[in-house]
Amino acid sequence: MRVSPTPLLMVVALGDAVTVTDLALAAYERALEPKRLQLIPGGHFDPYARQFDRASGAARAWFREHLA
Repeated sequence: MRVSPTPLLMVVALGDAVTVTDLALAAYERALEPKRLQLIPGGHFDPYARQFDRASGAARAWFREHLA
């Protein structure tokens, strides 16, 4: 993948019909390290709404690890 070795965090909603989950997971599998996958229940907007604490917590931890 062309972003490597840039750290990659993917937050993927399992029921996403906009950014199709299976394509997102396939892209994650092709990516090189360092990478991390955070799976979120729900649809496309749930990481911003119902699952915001989980999604933002994963992002915060990732940024602390790779930007600090």
